[in-house]
Amino acid sequence: MTLELPPLRTYDVDLVVPATLQGNTTEERISRRLTVTEPYVTRLTLAQLHELGVNPTLLSASVPDDDYFLLAFSCAFRPDSGGDSAPFKDANIGIMLDAPGSPKPPVALALSPDTASVTSGNSSFRIALSVPLGVAEPSVEYTAEGPREERYITAYGLGGNNPEWQFQEQPGRPLAGDMLLAVVVCVPAGVPVVAEVVVAASLRKWRILRSRAELPPRLHRIDLAARAPRALPGGPAAGALPRGAGQ
Repeated sequence: MTLELPPLRTYDVDLVVPATLQGNTTEERISRRLTVTEPYVTRLTLAQLHELGVNPTLLSASVPDDDYFLLAFSCAFRPDSGGDSAPFKDANIGIMLDAPGSPKPPVALALSPDTASVTSGNSSFRIALSVPLGVAEPSVEYTAEGPREERYITAYGLGGNNPEWQFQEQPGRPLAGDMLLAVVVCVPAGVPVVAEVVVAASLRKWRILRSRAELPPRLHRIDLAARAPRALPGGPAAGALPRGAGQ
């Protein structure tokens, strides 16, 4: 099964570097280096989760009438249009899942991408595409003589309520371009669940600039049930994939 996302509105987001005793004494703002899309949210059925290859061990802890959501969005790390040579060094994108008033917290059942690596030295590699969540993500196959594998994407928090992706520049692979992220969320039936998105990034200039993205409310705090309400009787089935998606 594949998932085709509809066109999503893109927002330019400022990166805010706080004032420090060792650096600038006033807050610094970095513009036009990061864009974030409108989040895409849809409901999934338990059958669709099996088709997507979600870890059966995590699924075993859920019950058939739980609610399942897919949340997806894209971030783009961009070069400076004014010629500033400060590249991105690393970045973290976290999602804090909360179900206020529920005794059972929301759970991240799957993350895409989970990891992606390159090899250092004189090894050769080729990039393939895999779709464990229906969202294309890079995987690397390589042959080498004593190479060292370097991860540039690492996901954390599977099975918890605070998943996170870490991005790291590597020699010959700058931290730049579009990053499509997706998480499958499980929550007890009918319980409101909120996803708070946090983005932090470091840039290399004459010193390391550690910043946090100033996300507008619509991108920072996402009410999953409000974005993907249950279908009315006689309407499209809950969890139906967007037009054009299929196996």
